[in-house]
Amino acid sequence: MIKYLLVLMAFVFFLSGTANADYYKWEDKDGNVHITDYPPPTKSGKNIKIHKDESGNAQLLQSDEEQAESAKEKKAPEVALYTKNSCDECDKAREFLKSKKINFTEYNMDNDKKASKKRKEIDDSEDVPFAIINKNHVYGFSENVYNRSLKAKP
Repeated sequence: MIKYLLVLMAFVFFLSGTANADYYKWEDKDGNVHITDYPPPTKSGKNIKIHKDESGNAQLLQSDEEQAESAKEKKAPEVALYTKNSCDECDKAREFLKSKKINFTEYNMDNDKKASKKRKEIDDSEDVPFAIINKNHVYGFSENVYNRSLKAKP
């Protein structure tokens, strides 16, 4: 019985070392994404990401040209937030955007009749908060939905 237990423990120990291997995610010149356990051929990959095991941090390796191109793609998200006075969810949405240091335009529909009219052009609803994040309409406030919308490309 002890013999089987030792063999089982050795097997588990052996497998745990292989589960934490590094892997590479890269895009070739044709735009195909590859995920491999070996580095991409030199000069043939772009957007190369090295994913470290649990003990390391993920790193992004790009050429200077690719970094400049990537920075252009990652422009600040466009956010418009429609709110009303005495709205707890509106306060949460506003604080969330501020905590993420995201610039946004707030339209208070109680204080500004133009904001209410502008909202009616977009949507007949009066529900708040209502956000337009990267051209996505977001009703109410949910941190997960806001994060997902912020990551989406405009």
